Amino acid sequence: MDTVWQMIYKTLKDSGINVYEPANKVGECKKPYVVVKFAGSTKYFNYSSVRNYYNFMLYVPKNQYSYLSEFEFKVKEVLDRPPLYPLIMPTGSSENDFYDDNINAHLRMFSYYNNQRVKHL
Repeated sequence: MDTVWQMIYKTLKDSGINVYEPANKVGECKKPYVVVKFAGSTKYFNYSSVRNYYNFMLYVPKNQYSYLSEFEFKVKEVLDRPPLYPLIMPTGSSENDFYDDNINAHLRMFSYYNNQRVKHL
């Protein structure tokens, strides 16, 4: 059985989006891609559940900043439909865009979450 992270990765990849695990993409950004990272979890109120967070880091080449919003929409379109929806949901939080000189890419980050029942609480 796949983990939620694995489902996210496979669904993005199967949708034609260039997707990488954290710390696996090296070198200059030549085309848009997304890195999916598990970002920790918190206990969900007083229930026997935790809320797991996933960060999506979108990268576009230096000369394609104007494509960043379109790329974000494309990625979210995949995340917001089955089989991932309603398994994962947007948190509504995002970070400021950032330019990374090391890879000549613009970065935009946003996060999603899923609730998971904990069997041993």
